[in-house]
Amino acid sequence: MLRTALAAALSAGALCASGAGAQPALPSVAEAVRLVREHRTNGYVTVAQTLAYAARERPDSFRLAEIRAEHRPGEGFARVRVCYWLRPPGTPVLPSCGIGFVVTTNPPHVEPEERFAGLGRDLQDGRQAFLRGLDREVALRTDPGTRTLRAVLDPYDLYDDR
Repeated sequence: MLRTALAAALSAGALCASGAGAQPALPSVAEAVRLVREHRTNGYVTVAQTLAYAARERPDSFRLAEIRAEHRPGEGFARVRVCYWLRPPGTPVLPSCGIGFVVTTNPPHVEPEERFAGLGRDLQDGRQAFLRGLDREVALRTDPGTRTLRAVLDPYDLYDDR
């Protein structure tokens, strides 16, 4: 009887250790933010290094506001938002939280929310791509007509310059 109980306990432990019984764990707020800051992009630098580089290179138009995490009920992951100020020089603006990441801890995994569009994709592609994306967004904010035209034509752009 003791052997069967011991065998059952060992097989249950082996099942959990093999990952079959592993559940994705929600990261704490600090852990989720840390995982995003240390996430290596396709440019082989971390997100924090890319954001710091962009703030140094574009001090008049870009500044990091905060990186915050949020948990939604029923989701097995956390969403992390990168909030920043992006403005044409000389105009006031409120912070925007347009770059998002999805984070889990078991196993640790960070993935951009928008893989194929926006500043999140540019951030994932490295420093220079992120700077080009920032410049493009600032240019679009200075000319609303271009922004409207770009929004209409973007889905049909075969030669995407991002």
